[in-house]
Amino acid sequence: MARVLTAIVLLPILFAAVWLAPPAVFAAIAALAILLGLNEYYALTRKTGSPSGAVQGTIAAAALLGIFYTGRHEWIGALIAAFVIAELVIQLSSNRDLPTTLAGAAATVFGVLYVALLGGYIIALGVISDPIPQLGAKLLTLFFVVVFAGDTGAYYTGRTLGRHKLAPRISPGKTWEGVAGGLLGNAAAAAAAHYWFFPELPLMHAIPLAIVMGTLGILGDLCESMLKRGAQTKDAGHLIPGHGGLLDRLDSMLFNAPLLYFYYSNFLR
Repeated sequence: MARVLTAIVLLPILFAAVWLAPPAVFAAIAALAILLGLNEYYALTRKTGSPSGAVQGTIAAAALLGIFYTGRHEWIGALIAAFVIAELVIQLSSNRDLPTTLAGAAATVFGVLYVALLGGYIIALGVISDPIPQLGAKLLTLFFVVVFAGDTGAYYTGRTLGRHKLAPRISPGKTWEGVAGGLLGNAAAAAAAHYWFFPELPLMHAIPLAIVMGTLGILGDLCESMLKRGAQTKDAGHLIPGHGGLLDRLDSMLFNAPLLYFYYSNFLR
């Protein structure tokens, strides 16, 4: 019930930010969620004993999200290169426990790549303004509707029909029946989006795109569960009632945001 109530409260706020507010408002909300999710990731790394650098990671992530907002994607590589060098220099000058240097530097840099680089494409989707009117809002709505429909379909199908475990060592609650229900939810949501608000998205693209998004969402969820298992914790955080932390909600989105952005780049420009 907590999952449903949370969705009822948060979804209208989210869609109002997407459709009614200036792009900067949605970008600020998304950036805050991504940075909080990154902080949860660094909390997980500390539970494994890795001395990750949350301060420099957060600074680099904020700069990276700023690049996505301004659309200057050509600067992404330069920023990541500078961050890698800076992190190694910080480890060189401050870490006195040499055996932890590799793990600390790797955990710090990977967090920015995993949460901020992938999540930055959510912001990139929100600032698209052409060639279709309100294209950014349409892409983001498609994104959230497909992801949420897949999560909901998988959750309730798995609870009622689930018998065959998908990955019991990583996520004991997930079943193959839940996967089927989730993919059906993905496809149904994409078809509804085509007829409801996104006629520019061909139906012959919408359903295969949704199936790929659903598959990536499942993989993203499992990968985040793997990280939590490694840190011996159930949830990445407790900010969202019924859902855990922000990273627990972002997990399936992080793998999908780059896919949807590159679909836009190749088929809707």
